[in-house]
Parts: sequence; structure tokens; C-alpha cells
Amino acid sequence: MEHAPTIDLSSAFGGTDSDRLEVAMQIDSACRATGFFVAIGHGVEETLLENVIDASREFFHLPISEKAKVSPPGPNHFRGYLGLDTTALASTLEIETPPDLCESFNVSRFDDPVMRSKVEQPGAEAVFCENMWPENPEILRTAYETYFAEMEHLCSEILKLMAIALELPEDWFDDKFEQPTSLLMANWYPPVTGEVFSGQLRRGEHTDYGAFTIVAPEQIPGLQISVDNQWVDVKLVENGYVINIGDLLARWTNDRWTSTLHRVVLPDESNHRQRDRISIPFFFQPSYTAEIKTIPTTVDEYKKSSYEPVISGEWITAKSMSMLE
Repeated sequence: MEHAPTIDLSSAFGGTDSDRLEVAMQIDSACRATGFFVAIGHGVEETLLENVIDASREFFHLPISEKAKVSPPGPNHFRGYLGLDTTALASTLEIETPPDLCESFNVSRFDDPVMRSKVEQPGAEAVFCENMWPENPEILRTAYETYFAEMEHLCSEILKLMAIALELPEDWFDDKFEQPTSLLMANWYPPVTGEVFSGQLRRGEHTDYGAFTIVAPEQIPGLQISVDNQWVDVKLVENGYVINIGDLLARWTNDRWTSTLHRVVLPDESNHRQRDRISIPFFFQPSYTAEIKTIPTTVDEYKKSSYEPVISGEWITAKSMSMLE
């Protein structure tokens, strides 16, 4: 059994209603099983991703003093650069581990002050703050903004297929994502040549918080998911995007779909350990004020709703804060 099956989206994007239904059913099957699949035929030009990876690698290779110029200025600011020893994702599950062997840089979509004034919420300034753009490399901002827009488009198309899979109208999710609080991140895993602390990983075990995540990893092994309490590798697929369900969508679907634990380990082979690795996750998240209430098609006389409604932004903010504590 493939724990993260490969799904070709091309027929759904350019085909008939029957083609769309067939792909939607494949997505449903994968999301019921592990919540992970690898998407090909997604239509994203490789150069867009290559530009983000190249610009990110150039940024992470800068001196720490340069990178620190775009670090969050305080606890109420989530954007910018986070260095080594600052995050441990396993802490979101109240698991104590050494800090992750990872540096990161992230941006959102709220640079426009007019847009920000329309959507920001009292007490949630950290979610809606402006991005911290570095001066170098100069191409970074353009590369990120172009890729961000492409990911938003891809996510909206995948969301329609998910609606079909859940026996909903294609546009059922639209009003819940009018002003998404999505996040684009670059994770940089530096080369490891010596010993590390016991239990230290490139990214500790965690689930994602939002609707779903699209990850573009370099072709270096390390991503694992938990299946029946065993860690299994997610295979590398050339030009394939790893897509996984987040906590909110699992809750929304009344656990019909699953948000699975995953982590990034140090590869066994020394040639992989001694190379840096970059992954580019795009976290697709609903509007801050969206109410996450059990989807009606996932409830019947035999399966009652397991969850009380939550507010999307409040859930994600609480999880984000726990990672930084």
C-alpha cells in the first residue's frame, strides 16, 4: 500500500466532470487513509519554484547578522527569519525535544495596508503584520510573491476537488477562504557533519494546523509520516508536491480525513546529511474569522459530530505560539 499515493491532477484541471470526480475520489481515498498524497500534473512551472529555492538558499547562506535584520521584532510578530535553536515543532504536541535543526523564513499576504485594515482582528496583530523582506538577495521578494500567488490559485483549484470528494458543491468553501491567512515558508536544513543531541531532528514530529499544506521538497530524503505507530518514508517524486491535511480540515470533516503526524529526520547516508536541504511549504488556511463547524455531509444517524465549532484564526494562532514557547 502506498501511504502517500501519487495523484495526477491534470485530467481534473482540463477534463470532464467525470474526470474531476475520478480525481476527487482519489483525493478522498488518500485523505481517509493517511491524509497525505503527492500531486503531479499540478501545472506549476518549475522555474517559479526554482527561483524561490535559489533565492532562499542565497538568503540562508548570508551571515547570521544579516539574516537577523529580518527577525520578528517581538512576540506579536510572526513574519520573517527564525534561526537555529528557536523552534521545536514537537512542542505543539507538548513533547519536549531539543530545538529543530532548521532555520526558516516566512511571509504572508498582508503587506497592503488597505487590505490589512479590512481584515485584521483585535488581538491578532501577529497574524496580519507586514512581511519582513530582506535587502538581499534582491530577487527574493519577487520570487516569493509570484510563487505565493501561484500557490493560492492551485490551492483554490484543489479545494474545489475536495468539495466534490466531500459531496459538496464545488464552491462550498469559497466564503470560508475569502481572505485566507495562508503562509509561505522556506525551511533550510543546514549540513550536519558532527554529532547531534539525542532526539534532535531537522523538524520534530507535528501535525499542521490549517486546511492543508503543499510542500515542495528538494530531492533529498528525510520526510516521514506516522502510520500505525511506525515511521515510514514519503517517497520522492520528481516535480511532485507533497500535500497533507491539517488539523482544521480533519476537524471540519469530522475525522473522515486525517491530519497525520510527520517529521523530517536526518538521512542515514552521509552524503545526504552533509548537504543542506530546502523545503518550501505553503500553508493554506481559511479566513481568520471562519467558523470551523462540522461539514454536514460527514454527519449522519450513525456518525455524530465529534467537535464543537472553533474559529480558524484563534486555533492557528494558539498552535503557532506553542511552537515558539
